[in-house]
Amino acid sequence: MEIIGLREVITMMGSFAVVIALLAATLFGIKKYSAGMGFSGEHKLELLEIKNLGSRQKLLLIGINGDQVLIGVTPHSLTQLATWNTSEHVVKTQPGAHESKITQKKGHHGMSFGTLFNKAKIKD
Repeated sequence: MEIIGLREVITMMGSFAVVIALLAATLFGIKKYSAGMGFSGEHKLELLEIKNLGSRQKLLLIGINGDQVLIGVTPHSLTQLATWNTSEHVVKTQPGAHESKITQKKGHHGMSFGTLFNKAKIKD
């Protein structure tokens, strides 16, 4: 059995330190330069809420660049039900439907999903 000397231990530790330094430099470079390639940490799409309507049907409330979109999901399709800008509070429904204003109480920063859903429903 061969005995490892102090010189070999120092060489191994130095090699390990070089590998860790290269890894850190690579991760820093990826983080710094990925913003220019479109991989920034900014989230332009966010899932605000999910409402299960049944075993296979859902409503999704999605935020995209200041707009909110209500989407109906079934096993075979996705349907955009309504769209509105959160700063304007105007609901735009599917073609042929009417537009309605959403009023917001002062001091209340966001409306609940149920309130938005009820406002977005098309009344017959």
